[in-house]
Amino acid sequence: MRNILIDLAQRETMNRSVQFAKFLVAELSRGVKLVRHKKHRFAGFAVLRAPDVPSVLIELGYLSNAADERLLRSAAHHAKVARAVVRAIERYMALRAKLSRS
Repeated sequence: MRNILIDLAQRETMNRSVQFAKFLVAELSRGVKLVRHKKHRFAGFAVLRAPDVPSVLIELGYLSNAADERLLRSAAHHAKVARAVVRAIERYMALRAKLSRS
């Protein structure tokens, strides 16, 4: 029974993570070069599988790529990414608040 409850909690948390990831990709797409063609992927990392905390992993570039490395060292790029993440968090939290009121 306990395992079933944990599994149900993980599924709900994963659904919330997917929703946040969609907001994040949409906001990042507005002004940040995204790394992959397939913007949203799944990974089995333990940190991404918490039963109670939605989570995402953001891959911003590769240090082995000179253009990516320049962006990763740029304060302006940091600010763009940070603004996009904040907007995504705000959208996600507004959705969660709306859902909890209904």
